[in-house]
Amino acid sequence: MNRPRDLYLLVLPEVHLLDLAAPAQIFAHRALADCVRLRYIAPTTELRAHQGLHLSRLEPLPDSLEGGAWLMLIGTSSRRTDPDALEYRAVEQWLRRMSNQYELVAGICSGTLLAARAGLLDGRRCTTHHDLTDTLRRLAPKALVQDDCIFVRDGDLWTSAGITTGLDLCLQLVVDHWGQETAVAIARELVLYQRRSGHEAQLSFWLDHRNHLQSRVHAVQDLIMAQPGHGWTQAELAKRVHLSERHLRRLFQQATGISLQDYLQQARLELARQLLEQTRFSLAEIAERCGFQAERSLRRTWARWQSGTPGQYRRARRHLSAY
Repeated sequence: MNRPRDLYLLVLPEVHLLDLAAPAQIFAHRALADCVRLRYIAPTTELRAHQGLHLSRLEPLPDSLEGGAWLMLIGTSSRRTDPDALEYRAVEQWLRRMSNQYELVAGICSGTLLAARAGLLDGRRCTTHHDLTDTLRRLAPKALVQDDCIFVRDGDLWTSAGITTGLDLCLQLVVDHWGQETAVAIARELVLYQRRSGHEAQLSFWLDHRNHLQSRVHAVQDLIMAQPGHGWTQAELAKRVHLSERHLRRLFQQATGISLQDYLQQARLELARQLLEQTRFSLAEIAERCGFQAERSLRRTWARWQSGTPGQYRRARRHLSAY
């Protein structure tokens, strides 16, 4: 049996626990028990997380990394940490020394900023939380910063946007190294609604049009989000929230700035985009799964909201995934 791969999780003071939990939860899954060994390393043996929890018994920064090692730089509260502190300087210097010893390095959320300070991003495609992309450009002016995606792979460098996108990055690593079935089994156990491919916008459709206080409109959006492929009708949705259809249409438009019919169409298209990227289903199968009456209906709706055709979209996304 092959020796498990060492996965070093580099933790700093004010670490964000969810940034740490995403890779820890996925790679500690029993399906990978013989494949990955987690190593929690830090410049100090104890530190305080951003949420107030104290972490202890952390390993010191190693003098060398085992062959085939992966290194993940875990995000911290960038507004409360001091990059000029001695421990941060020590970590940056350590990263520079280790640059040829790992098989893969990943920046989780603001962990990408640490990679930038260590000079690891010159000429590389990368991303981080949408609030920090300007900071990333300042720290790494030669980097190719991607604004509107949830994670990016450039050779042995992986970087992700905010918080939950670390889950998406780690699941993609599982797909690449241990197969789609293993990733799906892990995602199912974690009750993840869907696995994202990396090219989605950081501020996704499911977060759009939610900045309002209308509880019944939120309830309708929750119903659609839970089953975007269901053939929802406006009458059915109105019945679910105990409103007349006319009243729901008016309330939805006022709260979201978009009509309920347009929202339904965009929800179905969002699911269609995911299926085009992540499956080999035919367009007819995708139309059926997304609640369209026929393939022609999907094409017509696509033409209204998207440029190109579904086939062109699928080919373009596969081309991006090849990088």
